[in-house]
Amino acid sequence: MRKLTLLSLTVISVLLLTGCSTKDLVSHKLDLKLPKLNSVKAIASSTSVGFEWKPLKGLDGINIYRTEANKYKESATKQLIKVATVSSPFATHFVDSGLKQNSAYTYTFTTIKGGYESAHGKVIDIKTDPALPEVSFFQGVQKAKTIIKLIWRPHPDKRVKMYKIEKSLNGENWKWVKSIHSRIMVEYIDSYVISGSKHQYRIIAVGFDDSYSKPSKVVTIIAR
Repeated sequence: MRKLTLLSLTVISVLLLTGCSTKDLVSHKLDLKLPKLNSVKAIASSTSVGFEWKPLKGLDGINIYRTEANKYKESATKQLIKVATVSSPFATHFVDSGLKQNSAYTYTFTTIKGGYESAHGKVIDIKTDPALPEVSFFQGVQKAKTIIKLIWRPHPDKRVKMYKIEKSLNGENWKWVKSIHSRIMVEYIDSYVISGSKHQYRIIAVGFDDSYSKPSKVVTIIAR
């Protein structure tokens, strides 16, 4: 596995964390004699954060805690949530996935042995990557009474795996109508066109890590 690159990390005072609310979230008892985990590297993508630490000796694993997105610095309670238990002393990597794009998180770690865990160790502030750029060119034209053709420019970012086409009919809520499973496929034919109705379309690029772009500009066509 590729070695993680150490990011520039802002360390928050561990004393600050003594006020964190972890009620009903911790299944281990505190043992201040257990060693803290103070050597952790982290790297972020759009929807995940990966961690790497040195092998543990004489321990059972680690607990990983984090805050909800963008809530640590503005929160009065600074609530931490246990998101994972890595229950092997031989494991040295973990990926926390399903995170929000362009969002700040704070993580901390404890070591575990038996039914006990250490005090909080390393504290890491990290931010996930922003959304992918939107599709820059998107157009549509009515080709026949029941046909509207949409075309767009291929997204330049090779991390894009597919596109989502969304449609709004007569100002109703946006609805998914089609997924285009190729970055270089740049056409969609809508054959569900109603004469006299307003058809609006937008396209969203989706990455291999399930990140997504901002919606494109809206294409509006009044079907004739």
